[in-house]
Amino acid sequence: MKTKISLFVMLAAVLAWSVNTFADGKRQSVYQYVVSPADVDIDQAVQLIEARADEYGYRVLASFEAGTPEKCNFRAHVMALFNPGYGRQLMVANSQTAPFAVVDRVNIFEDENGVHVSIVNPKSINRTVLMDDPSFKEITDMHTRDLRKLLADAVPGTPSEKSYGQERKKGYIGRTMGVMAGGKFIDKLQDKAVLAGADLQEVAAKLQQGLSEPGTGWGMHVIYKLSLPEFNTVVLGVTGTPMDSKSFSIVGAGSDKSRKNLSCPGLAHAAAYPMSVVVYKEGDQLKIRLVDTMYRMKMYFEDAGKWAFMKNMGMPGSIEDEIVSMINNALADDGLSTLD
Repeated sequence: MKTKISLFVMLAAVLAWSVNTFADGKRQSVYQYVVSPADVDIDQAVQLIEARADEYGYRVLASFEAGTPEKCNFRAHVMALFNPGYGRQLMVANSQTAPFAVVDRVNIFEDENGVHVSIVNPKSINRTVLMDDPSFKEITDMHTRDLRKLLADAVPGTPSEKSYGQERKKGYIGRTMGVMAGGKFIDKLQDKAVLAGADLQEVAAKLQQGLSEPGTGWGMHVIYKLSLPEFNTVVLGVTGTPMDSKSFSIVGAGSDKSRKNLSCPGLAHAAAYPMSVVVYKEGDQLKIRLVDTMYRMKMYFEDAGKWAFMKNMGMPGSIEDEIVSMINNALADDGLSTLD
């Protein structure tokens, strides 16, 4: 009997160690401040980051004004940055899921307390996108330090490590109310088109052109194009207003109660966008891939709360419908469309 109990205890200990190794159990929030407040205005901060990015190994893919809620007198400016060395490491790790994590997003926004610089936290996103694989924790930690160093060195102000947004102990995202948008990231990838024998760059160019003008509903359009030729992949960053401004109104202060009384607290979440449309060559097949939009909303806005998701549960689907319709129209010009 004692032997059986000992074996059970040992097995439980091994399982517990495995779980803690797979997901380190450290709480990570979706966003992190780097400078708060800054000693410069938004435009100056953007210029300073652009001037230093190459020195730190980054390319600026896009730099644009985010939408703002109605009657909001403050601004948010988003920068999409790409580090080729880091991007390659993630793509080697998982070429199917990594395209949705290789681009860093920086939010330079203002409120009643000044100008702030924050980032999407790679430690949080990579745990989800790479499905808690511990093999790439060190790579992610190093990259987070490098990204923060670039921004802290470029923008003068008060350093900050404050985190905000949804806080998670692991990358796995569960279902809301037991039914809504949960599961492994890889299971949430949706191939919206599968084209046989099509050329990757030609199709990506057609999509870029087809999504160049804002959509009629949510204003969705391409903001950058990132080619990863070694991996037969192109990533298109898409965003739009009022899609983003509506999102910021819904989330409000989120989990950061210190922002509750600010006039437009949701601007702190502006780096949630752009979204990614991935064009991916696999053998003779060319795939156009999205992440389930509701699932993606949970990745970046889950701290809005369950009730906010329930009240706005039709929004993600309509955003996805707009993107798919625009893709469909872009491909239909050459008879390429095989979209669902």
